[in-house]
Amino acid sequence: MNTSIQEINNIILNNNSEINEKLNGINYLEKMKHLIIEKFKILDKSVFENLLIDFKNNRDKSIKFEFKDRSLISSICVYKDSLSKLKSSYNHDILSIVINGFKTVSIFDSYENNKSISLSISKNMGIVLSKNTMTSEIIASGSIILDIISENKALNIEN
Repeated sequence: MNTSIQEINNIILNNNSEINEKLNGINYLEKMKHLIIEKFKILDKSVFENLLIDFKNNRDKSIKFEFKDRSLISSICVYKDSLSKLKSSYNHDILSIVINGFKTVSIFDSYENNKSISLSISKNMGIVLSKNTMTSEIIASGSIILDIISENKALNIEN
């Protein structure tokens, strides 16, 4: 794994260890969002430049990384072309952070399908969406997006 991706994964791992292990779901992802964005703001620009170079050299569009202590999967995607996703829902809670570029998310009312709210997310901004949220997304070309998916597994609590 190249150093820029490893550095980003280390930021996620370090922030993960700072968060109370009893916190999970969208509350966990919201806390993670703030911690990661603060680290990204002070991170050297060369890390992101090297990330782009690595993706261009390898012709990869995304890299996934799974965490051992929590059921998390992080994915870094570089979008060479713009992308539109119309009215889709997520199977898990998700944190999406724009590292570079621009993303527009429209969130639809679950009761009135015609009702929606549109959010513009630019560099060093993120959004946490819960499972089964109906959205449409537009991602600008040249964008780099970090997604962290929380696979909440049912906890067996019998006390």
